[in-house]
Amino acid sequence: MSRADIDYKDKGFVTSDLFIQLALFYINEELKNDKYTFSEKNSLLKYNEEVINGVYAGWFAFFWDSYLLNLRDEQTMIQILENVKSAIRIKGDFISVEELQSIPTKDGDFKLLYRRPFPITELIRIFNALSELLKGNWQYENYEIEIEY
Repeated sequence: MSRADIDYKDKGFVTSDLFIQLALFYINEELKNDKYTFSEKNSLLKYNEEVINGVYAGWFAFFWDSYLLNLRDEQTMIQILENVKSAIRIKGDFISVEELQSIPTKDGDFKLLYRRPFPITELIRIFNALSELLKGNWQYENYEIEIEY
């Protein structure tokens, strides 16, 4: 697996790009809802879709600074992350193989990796880290998030 650097206001973390693709799929599905407004919503949706489709496979850096331009954008994304966490917790302990395989992506590596259930707790770790970044509570610049999968 390749790495993804997640950065916001000079803080961030590193994990596998395939795990970020999975997280961004769920974020993007919630973000599509018309009730959310962002300064750069269409650009963010497009970028997320490119990541999900493996356009940046191998290595990419995700800089939310380019898409979340003000406090309202940050607060909206924090709410999206909370809503996504609530929605995936309902699924139980794992995201099923069937659901993982049904995620629309052009990235063949994504389909190869997700051939067994994915633990919800590991995905929530990513969402929590993203939320802490947005809240300004994240103290690390390049923290390695090891996902148990």
